Amino acid sequence: MRVILFSIVILMCSCDTGYQIPDSYSGRYYGIDSIFRNQYALEIIDTLYNPIYLDVESLGSGIYDVKNDNGYWIRDGLLTQNKLAIDISGFIGFIQFFEDSIYLEATSNTSLINVSHKAFLSR
Repeated sequence: MRVILFSIVILMCSCDTGYQIPDSYSGRYYGIDSIFRNQYALEIIDTLYNPIYLDVESLGSGIYDVKNDNGYWIRDGLLTQNKLAIDISGFIGFIQFFEDSIYLEATSNTSLINVSHKAFLSR
């Protein structure tokens, strides 16, 4: 009887998933977003500086989501050469990962307005 109980305890302990190493890029990054706007029809060119944060979430197998309260910058993006491609809501660009920081560059260009975001964010 003791052998059976001991075997059950061993089996229960061996099924434990153990410690998982956290993803090195996941987490929250903070910085300043420089937004350059050129409104062609009104001939207005201006620059805005806004605090920004981005949450990077690993979905596994090199796939990531990048978002904040305003929405997604990247959904199901594949990490290639430490970069994620931005192609959402009319913006084209990339997010590049460094050791503890990221660099975002994205541009949207229509016949009426050109908007460019550039931000360097760190943990």
